[in-house]
Amino acid sequence: MSNKKYYKYSTDELMEVIDVFNVSGDTQSKIKDLLDSDSQTPDAGNFFRYYNPRSKCEELEKDIREKIGCEYALTVNSGTSALIAALVAANVGPGDEVIVPAYTFFASVSSIVVAHAIPVICEINESLTIDPEAIEKCITQKTKAIMPVHMIGHPCEMDKICEIAAKYGLTVIEDTAQAFGGKYKGKYLGTWDDIGCISLDAYKVIGTGEGGIVMTDDEWLYTRAQSYHDAAACWRPDRYAKERKEGELFCGENYRMPELCAAVGIAQMRKLDWINERTREIYFALKDAIKLPSCAEWVEPNDAEGICGYTLAMLFENSNQAAKAITGAELGGLAAAETRGVRDWHVYWNWEHILEQKTVTAEGYPFTCPLVEKLPDYHKDMCPQTKDIMMRLATIAITPDMDSSWVAEQATKINAKFKEIFGE
Repeated sequence: MSNKKYYKYSTDELMEVIDVFNVSGDTQSKIKDLLDSDSQTPDAGNFFRYYNPRSKCEELEKDIREKIGCEYALTVNSGTSALIAALVAANVGPGDEVIVPAYTFFASVSSIVVAHAIPVICEINESLTIDPEAIEKCITQKTKAIMPVHMIGHPCEMDKICEIAAKYGLTVIEDTAQAFGGKYKGKYLGTWDDIGCISLDAYKVIGTGEGGIVMTDDEWLYTRAQSYHDAAACWRPDRYAKERKEGELFCGENYRMPELCAAVGIAQMRKLDWINERTREIYFALKDAIKLPSCAEWVEPNDAEGICGYTLAMLFENSNQAAKAITGAELGGLAAAETRGVRDWHVYWNWEHILEQKTVTAEGYPFTCPLVEKLPDYHKDMCPQTKDIMMRLATIAITPDMDSSWVAEQATKINAKFKEIFGE
């Protein structure tokens, strides 16, 4: 019988992780030989964030707190999970209404339904973010929270939104999935009011493959979010004590972030500032180099200095002009979806899950919940201002690896196409 020490996660698992990075077979063999010759065998412990003196989740949370300036940060397994945990933490539930913009990825809206509440879809304005003037028109006696979404790295008008929330006693849950590291008036997005949620999906500003973050300065909200994200296993100052106050103990989900994802997140955090600074630099250089036709204008962010900068957006006078620009100049666009034959999940009129109140089971909960006094009038033309804006929108994607030569080449091509299309 072998007396070799057992390690649950050791060299074999480490080599599979190395293979994820597409390291050549020859280099992998050299790494394996080096590891086998080392006097210390790799030992990853149990990969579990709790009862772990080397927890990468705890280290990532510390990095986020120090960087963003929030009191509490909780790593979870997705941005959607972050939103759901935040809604539950804020005591949003059956019969409650949550105001959400008509332009956002569907996960924002889905999280509200999963939390057993009713989404109230609100107009955006030409900043491509929720319209503060429209928010008050959406508020009813059942409104519990506002969920502003900082779409494509553009900040919402958080000062106005927070004033409205304070006036009506509402919770603000910032969906900062697409804007990690962005700011509004010098303050990090996700830290303006009650709770901020970040996505660390592979396609966000920084990514862990899958992952998310809940940020707050409120210990009670943090405790409830932390409990809900881990089967409500009572992660409190004294996890085995009786309930300190009503609402502390309840049943929850399992939204824990894996340790490997957190390890990637730690490395990604070191790049956060550079990524945003780089895309912002390219954003302004490209904007300066492109000559828009008279029928178009640049989207003006609520705070141009605070954008993440990975999307340069323009608005045309009508949808036909936008469609021509997207097709002719080969712009990467999030809007004019029907024109390009794509059912875009970022625009409300494609959310038939909500418009037709489709639910997991036949009874139609939460839309049929007896605590719901009146459902919003869901239909494809319910937000005409948003639909008009989105159908006139064209965008250009920007990545940190783009440089001045790319800017010059792209601008030359687009300027030529615009002249060809619009005769200017």
